[in-house]
Amino acid sequence: MADYLTASFGVRNLDTITTAGMVRHLADDTDQTDAILANLDISIEQHGSKQMAVVAHHDCAGNPAPADAQRQQLAKAVRRLRQRHPDAAVVGLWLGEHWIVEKMGTI
Repeated sequence: MADYLTASFGVRNLDTITTAGMVRHLADDTDQTDAILANLDISIEQHGSKQMAVVAHHDCAGNPAPADAQRQQLAKAVRRLRQRHPDAAVVGLWLGEHWIVEKMGTI
């Protein structure tokens, strides 16, 4: 995924924020949402990040919801981040059963 993102975004390095079930935490407020958003704010405001990818995948142990539900969460998470950081480019990426990247938005 790192190689895909660096090539797609045209950057050398990535700021990476990870937690199990990320799209669930970004789509709906959970006990981890505030910490994730605070880390994202640091990446944008202090490190100058201009592009974001939210990645969901089919067999997520942290979010064992069906694929359709995860895709809906992914879209909601992308909308939330676009509203929070309107000057940043945000893309949702879905990794299906065969680990092929499917863009759920534009890069």
